[in-house]
Amino acid sequence: MVASRFNEFIVEKLLAGALDALRRSGAGDDDVEVFRCPGAFEIPGLARRALAAGRFDGLICLGTVIRGATPHFDLVVQHAAAGIAAIAAEARVAVAMGVLACNTIEQAVERAGSKSGNRGYDAAMVAIEMASLYALLEEAAPAERARKRAPARARNRGGQRSAR
Repeated sequence: MVASRFNEFIVEKLLAGALDALRRSGAGDDDVEVFRCPGAFEIPGLARRALAAGRFDGLICLGTVIRGATPHFDLVVQHAAAGIAAIAAEARVAVAMGVLACNTIEQAVERAGSKSGNRGYDAAMVAIEMASLYALLEEAAPAERARKRAPARARNRGGQRSAR
């Protein structure tokens, strides 16, 4: 996991939720590594480098950005979201976005485990589901390639495979 330190009181709740989801799904504490970065802006860079190590089945990105009085919020959120989305599209493993973009601290608290569930937990479940889907696709790929390479004589006139 990659987790930002900025707004740490919220990110810690997201991290606890993600760890809970992973444990409930069978992951042990030794199966999980957490890398910290200063803020949400730095998440994509650290995430890309963590994946480059090639030792992970998935990556969960956690952070919280709370709107202030300047446009800085929009810049940070756009960069984090676009960066994580680009990594998810390119990566050979599951990448989940658990970065909150909230107008108020109250909204962030609600999404970190009080009223609206825990988005860290949700992000971990997304990573698990996507990793499972990717694994299914990887398993199906060799069989599909073999089916396409089957010699034409192995098929009868009706287009179905012969019983031989």
